[in-house]
Amino acid sequence: AGATMRAKLLCLHHYAGERTARRVRAVWSHLCLGCHYHQYEIGPAYDQVCVWRVEVGELVRELAL
Repeated sequence: AGATMRAKLLCLHHYAGERTARRVRAVWSHLCLGCHYHQYEIGPAYDQVCVWRVEVGELVRELAL
């Protein structure tokens, strides 16, 4: 079995720096909450999803360097 996402996020600051790791954890948290909302909750707005998508794209480019 591979490492959990939580473990990967905890280790990321050693590889990518604290600022990038913090951004990754924040967007991961938003995406998880956005994907796992309940019937009685309002799902993420279109604008929120667009912002998260842009942030993920920026992080992918940053981490690929």
